[in-house]
Amino acid sequence: MSFNQNKLLFMALLGLVLSITGCAQTRFVVLRDVPPSPSFVVIPANDYLTEVTFANEIERAILGAGVKVVTRPSTKEVTTEQVTEGVEGNQAARMKLTERFFAFDEIDADYIVQTYATSNQVKITKRDTQEVLTVLTVQTALHDPAPSEWRRKRFKQVLAKMGIPVTNY
Repeated sequence: MSFNQNKLLFMALLGLVLSITGCAQTRFVVLRDVPPSPSFVVIPANDYLTEVTFANEIERAILGAGVKVVTRPSTKEVTTEQVTEGVEGNQAARMKLTERFFAFDEIDADYIVQTYATSNQVKITKRDTQEVLTVLTVQTALHDPAPSEWRRKRFKQVLAKMGIPVTNY
């Protein structure tokens, strides 16, 4: 095994030991090759105010860890129509199917962070492989007077476990 493979194996084992012994809740983070200067984009589940607000809080938490965040891609409504012909009973039938959905413009970030305010969940996916690296719940502690600070610390820990370089302030 090469030095990098040994280092990665050691980090994975250390993370496993710390997650088992350090807390009651097991957390899973997949370790993969990290670009030298990784970028993130945070995408809310929909365009409702609560979802966008939650996504903005997660964006601030990632920025607070010193990680590059790029602007969300704009969305566009896509409509496709398809005409099908067939026979129904003794008569020729023609049916028009219309499908409407929202799509994103091109995403250039290395990692996609999807947020779900209702469940306080965040999913981080590596864009080029579409591999889900972690799904976490970011509930604030009841006794914590500064929930955004708690989220920043939590994200800093998660990003560091993923191998993302974070700031140490």
